[in-house]
Parts: sequence; C-alpha cells; structure tokens
Amino acid sequence: MSLWKLALLIALFNLMTFGNGPVMIPLLQTHLVEGARVLTEDQLLYAFTIARVTPGQANFYVASIGYMLYGMPGAVVATLAIILPGYVMIPLLHGLEHVRDSRWIEGFTKGLTVTSVGLILAAVVQIARATLTQPTAWIVLLTMLVLTQLIKWNIFMALAAVSGLGLLLKWLL
Repeated sequence: MSLWKLALLIALFNLMTFGNGPVMIPLLQTHLVEGARVLTEDQLLYAFTIARVTPGQANFYVASIGYMLYGMPGAVVATLAIILPGYVMIPLLHGLEHVRDSRWIEGFTKGLTVTSVGLILAAVVQIARATLTQPTAWIVLLTMLVLTQLIKWNIFMALAAVSGLGLLLKWLL
C-alpha cells in the first residue's frame, strides 16, 4: 500500500464516519490488518491507545499509523487526510442549516449514530476474540474497567496501573 493510497483511505473513512475516530477502527482493521496486512492488530490497538491518552482529536491515532508505516512523512500525510475533509465540509454546513429541522435529516442522524455504536461494538467483539485468550488479558481488562468505570480513575493513571499489572502478571505466570 502506497502512502497516497493510505491517505485516500483515511480521508474516505473520515468522511464516511463524520470524523468519529472510534468508528474508524473497524474500517481500518478490515482494510489495513485483515486486507492489506500492513499492520498487525496489536499495532492498530497501540496507535489507538496512544491517541486516547494524549490530548487532541479522537481520530488522530491515524498519525501514529502513518508514522508506523512511512515515518514522519506518513504521520504528516495521515494528519492532513484527517484535517482536510473537515474544511471541505464547512461550505456544506450552510446548506445544512436549511434542512436541519427535516424529519429525514433527523432520522438519518439517529440512524448514523446507531450504526456508529454497532461498528464500535463489532470491532470490540472482534478484537476481544483475538486478544482475550489468556487469563492475564482478562485480569487486565477487568481491572481497567473497574478503575475507569467504577472508581473513576484518570484514564492515563489507569492505563499505567494496568500496564504495570500486566507486566507483573506476565513475570509471575
């Protein structure tokens, strides 16, 4: 896969998902991990994790993907592929103001939201099947859920804690 094909793919997926970073994961997984096999599932998850713990847009993990595949030029081109479609959409917003109250537009938006949730859930299930094969992985997952959802830890602190836990369990087991 060439750098320009990657940029076109990222821009297309960004437009299709309206810039929703997590929804792009199953699309990128299908094309880059399963299809072209230019990334491993671990590399894709690593790129996404880096984006989740750093400030900025949720879809900037594609800069990490570009960097993994093509170095600094890849990171720059992938970032531009994420940013530029937003500028194309700005003139379209003017037209949206005229049809915003349309029941059709409202239904489309609700349908798009449900589809996004479905794509994210499908990606979670698919990735979980491939990665949650060891007891250590389950312990780390459940600990992360408890720390972030029940105890409400900062995500960066929870990630550091469960990473340490994973290393400790790997060393002990």
